[in-house]
Amino acid sequence: MEIISFKNPQLSRMANGQYCIELTEEGNWESFENFANHFIPQIGALLIEKIDGPDIRIFKIQYKNTFLNLVYDDYPNGVSIEPINNNPEIINELFSLVKSQSSPNGS
Repeated sequence: MEIISFKNPQLSRMANGQYCIELTEEGNWESFENFANHFIPQIGALLIEKIDGPDIRIFKIQYKNTFLNLVYDDYPNGVSIEPINNNPEIINELFSLVKSQSSPNGS
């Protein structure tokens, strides 16, 4: 399986003060599930639950005994990984993993 990489993943502070990982500003509601089905195992996570709304998709994942949300939001358009509970160590670890799998060109 080809590794999904990103051009410029970023750590970003959310309104609640916690950090999330902004993966990409690309994609759409329809392509998110296929993306998630490839990306979740790539990072060694498990899919726990899917929640779909009219303009947002949230896939609850488990990464190293920590629950996170893999989120597609169409305003602003993008895919991110957001903590459910404050766990900056896991977010930083996962961000390092994503950065190590990424390239300047992305894919």
